[in-house]
Amino acid sequence: MGGFALGIAACLLIALFVRDELSYDKSWSNSKRLYRVYVDFFKEGKWQKAVYWPAPMYKALQNNFAGVESAGRIMSAPSFEGAGSNQVKSPETGENIYEEGFAYIDQELIDMLGWPMAYGDRKTALSEPRSLILSEEKAEKYFPGQDPVGKTLILNNNTGKPYKIGGVMKKLPGNSHIQHDFFLSLTGHQLWEGEQTDWGSSNYYTYVLLDEKADPEELTAKLPQIITQYYIPHMKASGVVDADELVNKARIALQPIEDVHLYSYDIDDNLEKGDIRIVWLFSGIAVFILLLASINFINLSTAKSAGRAREVGLRKVVGSLRSALIGQFLTESILYTAFSFLLGLGLAAVLLPFFNELAGKEMKMPWLEWWLWLAIGFSSILVGALSGLYPSFYLSQFRPAQVLKGAMRQEHRFQKRVGRVPVCHLHCADYRNDRYFLTNAAIPECKGRVRQRAGASRAGRQYPGRQPEAVCRGAP
Repeated sequence: MGGFALGIAACLLIALFVRDELSYDKSWSNSKRLYRVYVDFFKEGKWQKAVYWPAPMYKALQNNFAGVESAGRIMSAPSFEGAGSNQVKSPETGENIYEEGFAYIDQELIDMLGWPMAYGDRKTALSEPRSLILSEEKAEKYFPGQDPVGKTLILNNNTGKPYKIGGVMKKLPGNSHIQHDFFLSLTGHQLWEGEQTDWGSSNYYTYVLLDEKADPEELTAKLPQIITQYYIPHMKASGVVDADELVNKARIALQPIEDVHLYSYDIDDNLEKGDIRIVWLFSGIAVFILLLASINFINLSTAKSAGRAREVGLRKVVGSLRSALIGQFLTESILYTAFSFLLGLGLAAVLLPFFNELAGKEMKMPWLEWWLWLAIGFSSILVGALSGLYPSFYLSQFRPAQVLKGAMRQEHRFQKRVGRVPVCHLHCADYRNDRYFLTNAAIPECKGRVRQRAGASRAGRQYPGRQPEAVCRGAP
């Protein structure tokens, strides 16, 4: 039971990991209609993928394509002032604290994601220049027990340009590729003079929200218009001679936001992400562990139950019906299996904190999830029924007289065989009267199963220059 429970615990922990990986970015209110824009471009003799776009890209998408309901950007490159990390202080404390997790974001993207807010109005939280929103954890840190909306924070001792707090975000789900504690408004902001209309530099992740009736493939087919209408004219104005070749060397495409975490292993986006290939590998390992543990459990249960033939005979003597015996054996097996599953579930709960630390996750046991108990119930019945088949249908058919008079020998022979897996060939020999006989009492299976090789005749007469052999195998 212990080995089976340990296998169940390992399988369950892997299943929780796989479930967490597959759930990335599915908690956003419009996740099915949200897409990240990326480019597939030919450079240095190979095709490469990236997600960095010029500042005016999001407006070009929103203004030129009917299927785009809204568009927005995030910029988290630490090479630009404000993004990445800053010294932060509130006027109330006057103490600078080093903080990471800063990024610039559009008000439109906050609305597209349907960001849950603890304080403030999401629709206007970043509508003003030099405004910001912060996480609940940081809000409690700088303004404990208060509603900080309308108050200010000072970054890098720039007291002349404080940031006004427009809202407080609820804790972001851990299964999202967007993980920041501070978002600065892009409203009225530019990294340098004229940057917001410049097609020559790419620094922004750009996202689009499609209409409910929009077809992503049809929209993707129209996206080369961005290259011909904006990129090529800018390149020609900058003196690029072969600017027209860009149409054949770059392809703009859309990636569902739910695919960003697992299907971006070949995309340059500077994000911490997973890999769907690893997920499939772990899934296969979990299935293999469960199958191996179940087969071993069924094998051991069957071998153990083989010793109950005498019990079956005695119970039939006192009047037990075969149907009652079948019901008893199956019930016992299913209950025993269910207890093993519950033990494995408890073991997984104990090991989960250590597994979270190892995997860098924040997973919790899904005690209230219907699928967990459905899976445990179904698996308990299936494995329990399989492990109870032998005692239920084979042992219950014995007749009392046969069992008590010696039919137990057949049962004992089965019990010995079912738990034994031959791992090598046993070679035993003893030369007597030109033939080999087995003399080792420790391996009675070999007795009577002597095979002569070509060295001896059927009559036992030995041919010159050839030695007779007899070989016993470990199993028939």
